[in-house]
Amino acid sequence: MDWLSLFGDLLYMTGVLVALLGVIFIAYAHEDSWPYVSWLAGSAMLFGLSNAALRLVQIGFDVSPEGISLPASGAVVAAVSALLIGLHNYVSGRAERPWHRFFGLCLLGWAGVALMVLVLPDDPFRGPMASAAVLVAAALWLVWRWWFDRWGGQLALAAALLGQPVLLLLALRGSMDLTAFRDITPLPIVAVYFFVLTMILQRDAHRLARELRRSEQAEAALQRLADGLDRTVQERTAQLEALNQGLRAFSGMVSHDLRGPLRNIHGLSEMAREAIEEGQPVQALPLVRKLGQESLRASRMVSDLLDLARVEQQALQKAKVDFGELVRECVEQLAMEYPSARHAVRVGALPVVEVDRGLMAHVVTNLVGNALKYGQGRPGLAVAVDAQRENGAWRFAVSDNGPGFDEARAGELFQPFNRLAGDAVPGTGLGLTVVRRVVQQHGGDVGASGRVGEGARFWWTLPAT
Repeated sequence: MDWLSLFGDLLYMTGVLVALLGVIFIAYAHEDSWPYVSWLAGSAMLFGLSNAALRLVQIGFDVSPEGISLPASGAVVAAVSALLIGLHNYVSGRAERPWHRFFGLCLLGWAGVALMVLVLPDDPFRGPMASAAVLVAAALWLVWRWWFDRWGGQLALAAALLGQPVLLLLALRGSMDLTAFRDITPLPIVAVYFFVLTMILQRDAHRLARELRRSEQAEAALQRLADGLDRTVQERTAQLEALNQGLRAFSGMVSHDLRGPLRNIHGLSEMAREAIEEGQPVQALPLVRKLGQESLRASRMVSDLLDLARVEQQALQKAKVDFGELVRECVEQLAMEYPSARHAVRVGALPVVEVDRGLMAHVVTNLVGNALKYGQGRPGLAVAVDAQRENGAWRFAVSDNGPGFDEARAGELFQPFNRLAGDAVPGTGLGLTVVRRVVQQHGGDVGASGRVGEGARFWWTLPAT
């Protein structure tokens, strides 16, 4: 036998090329795709090697095409069974008991071949007919799977599997002999393997490309998140630093201002004790009165500090509040300390706003109370509470015709312990600080204007409901 002639033999070279295709497919397959690639490539190698081996037997031992027809059909059954197992694993994503399925399919296929031999014992095309029956069954299975998966590749593969049965039908109708038919039979089978392996590679490539895009998008999202977190950390660090500086300054002011009444209480108590020990209770009496005043001032300062701390920590409990009703309630409470409040305070038309009622009552009581406190003793004292809408917000104001203040120092009013009136009027200098913090928590702003001897106007804004 001329071995070099094999390289020109179509059947032999077809088998070798299909087997090499399976080897290459296994060599470059990813480990994640092994459950289906191993079966698909194994099917290609099984078909290719068996086809090449049978061709060698036919040429070397001068066997007729009818003699290798049945072994060829059996090899086709095994190869197609492995092909179907690989496709099942690929489409379903499962690889449960593949060897059981494979041997089951092989037994069914070989039983069909044996049945075909019994039915058509003298027909030379009984082997190709058995192979055609197996391929038609495989095509029907793919169409059935397509009905559930809706993957167009299954229909295309089913059509490719029907290539050999169609050729067989044409051969039978055209009175083609078995030798001529076997010469063209490998072509549709080779096309099937090339189509399957190419289709799987292309689909895996698309899947890997999608995963790569998702990975890049996730990486970009993580980078944006990291950048955002970095900015947030920087902002929070700056806020904490500012808060710490404010707390240091605030604690310094608290210790300084609270030390004053405490030192006065200590000094007055010592003087009162000495006067009593010297038998002069009359001189101790005014000292005791001053002791009461200083202790009351310290108590008010502590109370205001607690109010400020409560405002800083308390979560807002917002609800719709009728400001006209709220102001009238605050005026009634202030009338217990300032009897002139009922006729001195005029309440204008005020809106309904969504706020924390308790905290906003503190704002109204403080501002109206300051107007009444600083205006005591002035004839014709008038305090007005009104509101107007500006740029999507309500602007409230408390105006009076009291002593007023130097407008150039308006910014100092809302700083802790700053009191423009000094000790002439009792107070702790924390009330307006609490007012500013309450308004800021509601998303608004505060301010003041006035002139000495011409009254003052304190305003605050709140977002409109």
